[in-house]
Amino acid sequence: MVSTTDPDATPMPFGERTRLGYYTHYVVDGGRARIILNALVTPFEVTENRPMLDLLWHTIFRHGLSPHRAIGDSTYGTLQNIKGLEEANILAHVPVTDFTKRTKFFGKDRFAYDPENDTYTCPADVILRRSPLKAHRPPFTPEMARSGDRDKGGRRIRHSRFV
Repeated sequence: MVSTTDPDATPMPFGERTRLGYYTHYVVDGGRARIILNALVTPFEVTENRPMLDLLWHTIFRHGLSPHRAIGDSTYGTLQNIKGLEEANILAHVPVTDFTKRTKFFGKDRFAYDPENDTYTCPADVILRRSPLKAHRPPFTPEMARSGDRDKGGRRIRHSRFV
């Protein structure tokens, strides 16, 4: 999907459909006037929480501000953003994002580590043991030659460290 009038617009999920668009980010003065100090438009491929610190530093430099606090929704509640704000002595008033509720995959907190045996236990109570990460090359066979596979070393199969 490409826009004929705006080639910078990128496909974004919109409910069950996809539409062309952008993300918009604003820095607003927290006073009564609610003045927009800075705005940034990013394509969909840029994660929504990513430009927060750059946009804030640009606004501070451009307007000579020294903010005491930054307020945002849970989109901006990442460890990177909160750490960056706190290191600059700016209080971060953003809820921390709970990524475990946004994905079907298990988060790190769902796996129990056993340092004595150097193993992890997954939520299904299966022990995951460490194994070296190696590239395994199966032997070249006549079937591979007949199929047109010219690589004499065969195909590479990568294995996880945990089996």
